[in-house]
Amino acid sequence: MAQRILGLDIGAASVKAVVVESAYRSWTVTAAARAQLAPGGEGAAPLRDRQVEAVRALLAEQRLAFDAAVVALPGASASHVVTLPFTDPRRIEQTIGFEVESQIPFDLAEVAWDWQPLQARDGKTDLLVSVVKKDELAALLAGLATAGVDPRAVVPPGPAYAALFGAGVLAGEAAQADAGDAEAVLDVGASRTSLCVVVNGACEVARTFPAGASPTVVHLAREVRTTLRAWRARSGPAPRRVWRLLLAGDAARLPGLDAALAADVEGAVEPLALAGPAAERIAPEEATSLVLALGLALRGHQGSRAPRLNLRRGELSYTRDFQHLRGKVARLGAWAALVVLLAIVSSGVKVFALQRQEALLDKALCDATQKLVGKCYENDELAVAALRGKGTPAASIPKNSAVDIFTELSVRTPQNVPLRFDRIEITRDKLHLQGATDAPENVDKIVSALRTSRCFGDARSGGARKRSSDGKFEFTIDSDLTCDTGEKPAGRG
Repeated sequence: MAQRILGLDIGAASVKAVVVESAYRSWTVTAAARAQLAPGGEGAAPLRDRQVEAVRALLAEQRLAFDAAVVALPGASASHVVTLPFTDPRRIEQTIGFEVESQIPFDLAEVAWDWQPLQARDGKTDLLVSVVKKDELAALLAGLATAGVDPRAVVPPGPAYAALFGAGVLAGEAAQADAGDAEAVLDVGASRTSLCVVVNGACEVARTFPAGASPTVVHLAREVRTTLRAWRARSGPAPRRVWRLLLAGDAARLPGLDAALAADVEGAVEPLALAGPAAERIAPEEATSLVLALGLALRGHQGSRAPRLNLRRGELSYTRDFQHLRGKVARLGAWAALVVLLAIVSSGVKVFALQRQEALLDKALCDATQKLVGKCYENDELAVAALRGKGTPAASIPKNSAVDIFTELSVRTPQNVPLRFDRIEITRDKLHLQGATDAPENVDKIVSALRTSRCFGDARSGGARKRSSDGKFEFTIDSDLTCDTGEKPAGRG
């Protein structure tokens, strides 16, 4: 889905805007405009208020409707180069904050700052660091909000020009002689001047410095010469060639500037000219004035491919940005991972404690069985079987002896039935009774009474026969012993 991106250049004399419609692999310029600030002077509104009013008036035009905005920080931003003795991005993230704090006269919590890499060589990394006081940035964002602008990114002007290179925006790009050659843009405005040096589409030098209302050629040439010499010194002994220097803003119309800069540039010094889609919507006479706004819009078009420098960090972050949301998701993911890790550690500690407790219980069981049966058992089932004597000679010792069986028989025999036992035979698993009683129905009473016992549950009568000598009835009763009388010992042989 196409997105309209506004590049907004807020100057001291005018406000410039360019809207780029960004698709997946292409872009087009849909609108470009500028608006003059109200005159300053005694009794006039502050500069910031006049800038916001100009932005409001400029965006009132329907053709400047937009979905996202990238804004250049007004004025001459505080940017400088920091060199770190390593190239690892993670180490850079961990170290750069200390380096920045040591080089600014403020506490790090009082400023909004960010950085982007310039070049890496010989195990070292040059970083462009930009710093602005938080209250100044917050005031700018609050003013833009009243004009309906909530910028996705606020960047210093210098590095924004790098987005113009390699995108088919500038005329004459095909004439580059060497892949290592550098190109530069010098943009002179009403109160500031920006210089950007680009190699293979990447910014290696970005500087914005104050310039008066009427900067002199000598002053500008000296600043450019100093910047280029510092860049060449950082780049090592190999010669660095600037094959062309493009002039924008008032510099394009400043007499004698091209000749003053020719000694420091190996190629041409010429006014900036546009090509491709940008030239179709931006008039040639407006190209040099709108170049920063165009660069800002193209930086927004680059999306995640753009350099990381964005002063909207921390509490001043763009809250509707997907990257900001992705950062929050990453932090939540880190906390969730920490919770999972703590749960795993907690589970491990519990398992360790349970294993230790199990080992102590096994040792206690071993000691107990060693004392009781003379052998160590750590398995509770084996220990119980050993204590019960299962599978050992001890298992043959009955829990109920013949005396116990006889006592049970005495208790279960009915007391109101006249009888006499002539024979009582008790074996390991059988009971056999012989006796006499007065009536045959008494035999059934005796059987019923015995069946109430846990040992004689299947008692059964063998019949009754009347004796002729005394008229008594002889009977027999048999029963399996159903109570525990021990295991039958194994036979021999």
